[in-house]
Amino acid sequence: MFLVLFFIFNPAQANKTLDQFFQYTQSMQTDFEQTIKNTQGKVLEKSTGNLVLSRPDKFILEYTSPAEQQYTSNGKTIWIYDVELEQVSIKMLDEGIGNSPALLLSSNTNVYKHYEVSNVKFKKSDDYQWVQLLAKKEEMTFERVFLAFKESILMQMNMHDSFGQITELKFSNIQVNKPFSLRYFNFVPPEGVDVIGSSLVK
Repeated sequence: MFLVLFFIFNPAQANKTLDQFFQYTQSMQTDFEQTIKNTQGKVLEKSTGNLVLSRPDKFILEYTSPAEQQYTSNGKTIWIYDVELEQVSIKMLDEGIGNSPALLLSSNTNVYKHYEVSNVKFKKSDDYQWVQLLAKKEEMTFERVFLAFKESILMQMNMHDSFGQITELKFSNIQVNKPFSLRYFNFVPPEGVDVIGSSLVK
Protein backbone atom coordinates (compact mmCIF):
# COMPACT_ATOMS: atom_id res chain seq x y z
CA MET A 1 0.00 0.00 0.00
CA PHE A 2 1.41 3.36 -1.02
CA LEU A 3 0.46 6.40 1.03
CA VAL A 4 1.60 8.93 -1.54
CA LEU A 5 0.05 12.18 -2.74
CA PHE A 6 0.70 12.72 -6.43
CA PHE A 7 -0.25 16.39 -6.40
CA ILE A 8 0.34 19.51 -4.32
CA PHE A 9 -2.63 21.66 -3.44
CA ASN A 10 -3.46 24.63 -1.27
CA PRO A 11 -3.47 23.46 2.39
CA ALA A 12 -6.27 25.93 3.15
CA GLN A 13 -8.55 23.86 0.92
CA ALA A 14 -7.63 20.52 2.48
CA ASN A 15 -10.36 18.27 3.85
CA LYS A 16 -9.12 15.52 6.18
CA THR A 17 -11.77 12.93 5.27
CA LEU A 18 -11.33 13.39 1.53
CA ASP A 19 -7.55 13.52 1.69
CA GLN A 20 -7.41 10.29 3.71
CA PHE A 21 -9.33 8.63 0.88
CA PHE A 22 -6.91 9.92 -1.76
CA GLN A 23 -3.89 8.88 0.31
CA TYR A 24 -5.23 5.44 1.22
CA THR A 25 -6.82 4.50 -2.12
CA GLN A 26 -4.35 4.41 -4.99
CA SER A 27 -6.59 2.00 -6.88
CA MET A 28 -10.19 0.84 -6.47
CA GLN A 29 -12.30 -1.87 -8.09
CA THR A 30 -16.01 -2.03 -7.34
CA ASP A 31 -19.48 -2.90 -8.60
CA PHE A 32 -22.13 -0.19 -8.43
CA GLU A 33 -25.85 0.43 -8.62
CA GLN A 34 -26.89 3.79 -10.05
CA THR A 35 -30.28 5.42 -9.50
CA ILE A 36 -31.43 8.69 -11.07
CA LYS A 37 -34.30 10.55 -9.36
CA ASN A 38 -36.21 13.72 -10.25
CA THR A 39 -36.88 16.67 -7.96
CA GLN A 40 -39.86 14.83 -6.40
CA GLY A 41 -37.78 11.77 -5.62
CA LYS A 42 -39.34 9.62 -8.36
CA VAL A 43 -36.96 7.05 -9.83
CA LEU A 44 -36.32 7.81 -13.51
CA GLU A 45 -33.64 5.26 -14.29
CA LYS A 46 -31.69 2.42 -12.70
CA SER A 47 -28.49 0.89 -13.98
CA THR A 48 -25.64 -1.33 -12.82
CA GLY A 49 -22.00 -1.62 -13.70
CA ASN A 50 -18.45 -1.69 -12.42
CA LEU A 51 -15.61 0.76 -11.90
CA VAL A 52 -11.85 0.32 -11.92
CA LEU A 53 -9.83 3.35 -10.80
CA SER A 54 -6.05 3.74 -10.67
CA ARG A 55 -4.38 7.01 -9.84
CA PRO A 56 -3.48 9.28 -11.35
CA ASP A 57 -6.30 9.70 -13.89
CA LYS A 58 -6.76 6.11 -15.11
CA PHE A 59 -10.14 4.38 -14.97
CA ILE A 60 -12.66 2.09 -16.62
CA LEU A 61 -16.29 2.94 -15.89
CA GLU A 62 -18.56 0.30 -17.42
CA TYR A 63 -22.36 0.21 -17.45
CA THR A 64 -23.64 -3.34 -17.94
CA SER A 65 -27.42 -2.83 -17.72
CA PRO A 66 -29.88 -1.77 -18.99
CA ALA A 67 -27.54 -0.51 -21.77
CA GLU A 68 -23.86 -1.31 -22.26
CA GLN A 69 -21.54 1.68 -22.28
CA GLN A 70 -17.90 2.02 -21.29
CA TYR A 71 -15.68 4.97 -20.41
CA THR A 72 -11.92 4.30 -20.40
CA SER A 73 -9.06 6.67 -19.56
CA ASN A 74 -5.33 5.96 -19.73
CA GLY A 75 -4.49 9.28 -18.06
CA LYS A 76 -4.38 11.29 -21.30
CA THR A 77 -7.21 10.04 -23.51
CA ILE A 78 -10.82 9.04 -22.82
CA TRP A 79 -12.61 6.47 -24.98
CA ILE A 80 -16.43 6.40 -24.77
CA TYR A 81 -17.82 3.18 -26.23
CA ASP A 82 -21.56 2.84 -26.84
CA VAL A 83 -22.16 -0.84 -27.59
CA GLU A 84 -25.71 -0.41 -28.96
CA LEU A 85 -24.71 2.43 -31.30
CA GLU A 86 -21.46 0.66 -32.24
CA GLN A 87 -19.63 3.94 -31.78
CA VAL A 88 -16.46 5.04 -30.00
CA SER A 89 -15.86 8.73 -29.20
CA ILE A 90 -12.39 9.88 -28.21
CA LYS A 91 -11.57 12.96 -26.13
CA MET A 92 -8.60 14.42 -24.34
CA LEU A 93 -8.82 13.91 -20.58
CA ASP A 94 -8.98 17.61 -19.65
CA GLU A 95 -12.13 18.15 -21.75
CA GLY A 96 -14.31 16.49 -19.15
CA ILE A 97 -12.50 16.89 -15.85
CA GLY A 98 -14.91 17.09 -12.93
CA ASN A 99 -18.01 16.20 -14.94
CA SER A 100 -18.27 12.46 -14.30
CA PRO A 101 -17.87 10.25 -11.21
CA ALA A 102 -14.69 8.59 -12.47
CA LEU A 103 -13.09 11.88 -13.52
CA LEU A 104 -14.07 13.47 -10.25
CA LEU A 105 -12.29 10.76 -8.28
CA SER A 106 -9.22 10.55 -10.50
CA SER A 107 -7.11 12.99 -8.44
CA ASN A 108 -7.42 15.32 -5.46
CA THR A 109 -6.46 18.38 -7.52
CA ASN A 110 -9.46 17.80 -9.80
CA VAL A 111 -11.78 18.01 -6.81
CA TYR A 112 -10.20 21.07 -5.20
CA LYS A 113 -9.93 22.85 -8.54
CA HIS A 114 -13.63 22.53 -9.34
CA TYR A 115 -15.33 22.28 -5.92
CA GLU A 116 -15.47 23.79 -2.46
CA VAL A 117 -15.09 20.89 -0.01
CA SER A 118 -16.61 20.53 3.47
CA ASN A 119 -17.81 17.88 5.92
CA VAL A 120 -21.58 17.58 6.41
CA LYS A 121 -24.01 15.74 8.67
CA PHE A 122 -27.21 14.07 7.47
CA LYS A 123 -30.32 13.58 9.59
CA LYS A 124 -30.57 9.92 8.67
CA SER A 125 -28.64 7.66 10.96
CA ASP A 126 -25.65 5.91 9.39
CA ASP A 127 -22.02 5.34 10.23
CA TYR A 128 -20.65 7.12 7.18
CA GLN A 129 -18.50 10.24 7.06
CA TRP A 130 -20.09 12.56 4.50
CA VAL A 131 -18.22 15.17 2.45
CA GLN A 132 -19.97 17.83 0.37
CA LEU A 133 -18.54 19.26 -2.86
CA LEU A 134 -20.02 22.56 -4.08
CA ALA A 135 -19.23 23.51 -7.69
CA LYS A 136 -17.24 26.72 -8.11
CA LYS A 137 -18.56 27.33 -11.64
CA GLU A 138 -22.11 27.28 -12.96
CA GLU A 139 -21.19 25.27 -16.06
CA MET A 140 -20.29 22.19 -14.04
CA THR A 141 -22.56 19.20 -14.72
CA PHE A 142 -23.14 18.64 -11.00
CA GLU A 143 -23.80 21.57 -8.66
CA ARG A 144 -23.37 19.48 -5.53
CA VAL A 145 -21.79 16.10 -4.85
CA PHE A 146 -21.97 14.16 -1.59
CA LEU A 147 -19.39 11.45 -0.88
CA ALA A 148 -19.92 8.84 1.85
CA PHE A 149 -16.85 7.21 3.42
CA LYS A 150 -16.40 4.38 5.90
CA GLU A 151 -12.88 3.95 7.25
CA SER A 152 -11.50 5.81 4.20
CA ILE A 153 -13.43 3.54 1.80
CA LEU A 154 -15.80 5.31 -0.60
CA MET A 155 -19.23 3.70 -0.20
CA GLN A 156 -21.62 6.06 -1.98
CA MET A 157 -21.89 9.16 -4.19
CA ASN A 158 -24.95 11.45 -4.51
CA MET A 159 -24.70 13.96 -7.35
CA HIS A 160 -27.14 16.87 -7.81
CA ASP A 161 -27.34 18.51 -11.23
CA SER A 162 -28.67 21.94 -12.25
CA PHE A 163 -32.05 20.44 -13.25
CA GLY A 164 -32.73 19.14 -9.75
CA GLN A 165 -32.07 15.50 -10.62
CA ILE A 166 -30.09 13.34 -8.21
CA THR A 167 -27.78 10.54 -9.35
CA GLU A 168 -26.97 8.06 -6.59
CA LEU A 169 -24.19 5.49 -6.87
CA LYS A 170 -23.84 2.76 -4.25
CA PHE A 171 -20.68 0.70 -4.32
CA SER A 172 -20.26 -2.98 -3.37
CA ASN A 173 -17.61 -5.73 -3.59
CA ILE A 174 -14.97 -3.06 -3.12
CA GLN A 175 -11.28 -3.87 -3.49
CA VAL A 176 -8.62 -1.25 -2.87
CA ASN A 177 -4.96 -0.98 -3.87
CA LYS A 178 -5.03 -3.86 -6.31
CA PRO A 179 -2.21 -3.40 -8.87
CA PHE A 180 -3.14 -2.71 -12.50
CA SER A 181 -0.80 -2.44 -15.48
CA LEU A 182 -0.83 0.65 -17.71
CA ARG A 183 -1.93 -1.50 -20.64
CA TYR A 184 -5.13 -2.36 -18.79
CA PHE A 185 -6.40 1.18 -19.43
CA ASN A 186 -5.64 1.37 -23.15
CA PHE A 187 -8.86 0.81 -25.06
CA VAL A 188 -8.80 -0.83 -28.49
CA PRO A 189 -12.01 -0.14 -30.49
CA PRO A 190 -13.69 -3.34 -31.73
CA GLU A 191 -13.63 -3.99 -35.45
CA GLY A 192 -16.51 -2.46 -37.41
CA VAL A 193 -17.43 0.33 -34.97
CA ASP A 194 -17.47 4.02 -35.90
CA VAL A 195 -14.61 5.96 -34.31
CA ILE A 196 -14.96 9.70 -33.74
CA GLY A 197 -11.88 11.78 -32.90
CA SER A 198 -9.29 9.05 -33.53
CA SER A 199 -6.63 11.66 -34.28
CA LEU A 200 -6.63 12.56 -30.57
CA VAL A 201 -5.36 9.17 -29.41
CA LYS A 202 -2.06 9.35 -27.51
